[in-house]
Amino acid sequence: MMQLFLAIGLSALMGTLANGTLAGSTPPSPATAPSSPQIQALIDQLGADQFSERETATMALEKLGRIAADALQAAANSHPSPEVRVRAARLLVNLKRGLESHSRLAARRVKLDYKNTPLGTAVNDLKARTGLPLVLDSSRIANPLRRVSCETAELPVWEALEAFCGAANLREAFQLELDVPRPVGPRRGYVTPPQQPAADTVPITLIDGKPDRLPGARSTAVRVLALPPNFPGHKTTLGTGELSLCLDVTPAPGMNWQEVVGVKVTRILDSAGRVGGSGIEKNPLPSFDPSGMVVFARPGVVMRFDMHGNPIPPECLGNPRVVAVPLKINTPTARSLQRLEGAVYGEVVIPNQHLICITDPKKTTTNWHSGPGDLRFNVLEVKEATRPGELHSIRVQLEFPSPWAVNARRRGWNPGWPDVPRPGTGHQIQAFDAADKPLPAVNNGIVTDMTDDGALTIQTIQLSFRKETGLPAKLVVVGPRTVIVEVPFILEQVMLP
Repeated sequence: MMQLFLAIGLSALMGTLANGTLAGSTPPSPATAPSSPQIQALIDQLGADQFSERETATMALEKLGRIAADALQAAANSHPSPEVRVRAARLLVNLKRGLESHSRLAARRVKLDYKNTPLGTAVNDLKARTGLPLVLDSSRIANPLRRVSCETAELPVWEALEAFCGAANLREAFQLELDVPRPVGPRRGYVTPPQQPAADTVPITLIDGKPDRLPGARSTAVRVLALPPNFPGHKTTLGTGELSLCLDVTPAPGMNWQEVVGVKVTRILDSAGRVGGSGIEKNPLPSFDPSGMVVFARPGVVMRFDMHGNPIPPECLGNPRVVAVPLKINTPTARSLQRLEGAVYGEVVIPNQHLICITDPKKTTTNWHSGPGDLRFNVLEVKEATRPGELHSIRVQLEFPSPWAVNARRRGWNPGWPDVPRPGTGHQIQAFDAADKPLPAVNNGIVTDMTDDGALTIQTIQLSFRKETGLPAKLVVVGPRTVIVEVPFILEQVMLP
């Protein structure tokens, strides 16, 4: 009888999901929220014999979102079915990424109110209000003093820029490569390679002309555009339906956006109404759903030498905003796509996060504690002061991937010419007393070393505290935490190269 009840309830729940009541990331209302037995039935269905049933349950649990989080965590830890444990763990990763994405991708909103304003003045004001790196190309602007009028309601920043360009008869000039400033002085010995610019610092160059009205997703803090069909980065193999389509992925400043780590295409519909292939998968990250397509961008810098053996810096760098996505369409002669759906995955660094916390350091010596991003922390030694004027001391050790190893993972290792490490990768040790109040160290010393292969940075830190303040009750490792955010996009009427 109980099984019949669960079957009827599960059927009703699946019907509700199919009708879209629980679709999207918005959790259902209390009146429509599923019961615990219904959620558990969906979790059990993750291990069904039929693949279609497993996929149906997976989609249903994805739409339930955080409501199913506790049950999914329990299933990932201890469900008797290995298939259920694997799928539950994957769903938890996707759920966490969705929550991170929602909080990190909220777009700033602006209201435009330009009335007969000089173009240059309006662009400077828009730049100041949005933070976008807007630039007027003086060589392709006939009259920077011409008057512009643009009034809008409050809009997300990228939609506001689109509205402004339409009113001002401006279009954006997109670049495949960025110029590198020529080095000053003689080139002898090692030459520091040019720093790869962050995507949010690449200028958004505006020129005269009718706006392209490119297909794009502009509602979040990260804009995703399909670049014009004449963009030089597109590539196509005639007669095969295989092509590489360039997307412009531009984050708004202030996100600590690092780079695009992958693009997954979930649906392609060409102009003949045929569904395209899922494309090519290359080195997908473990947290990604294996369906769809993941591609990686920007190889390492190639090193060249002149006739005297001196290194020659590159004359240009790839634009970090441009991401090439390989596609396979089923109509080789198609000139456009009715619809292109997918998601961009990007790395975002959140600074000053509590990464590892240990209590009562005296009892945890020689025990390694793990944190995010392969971070490890160990209390090596604790010495208590015994004489007047003596200091308590704690010696700890940190291990984490070196900046060189991080860059090698991102863009490929180039031992002759590695990228310059990005700032903001340091960690701090904070101490607290039993009342959870900060306990400042009187002095500390840091010794930094690297493993022989350069993969790990090892820091040994000596912390000292006055005898009257006592030893800290808690030590916390504070530093940057890298998260993967997901930027969904739906592009319609995409013209092909």
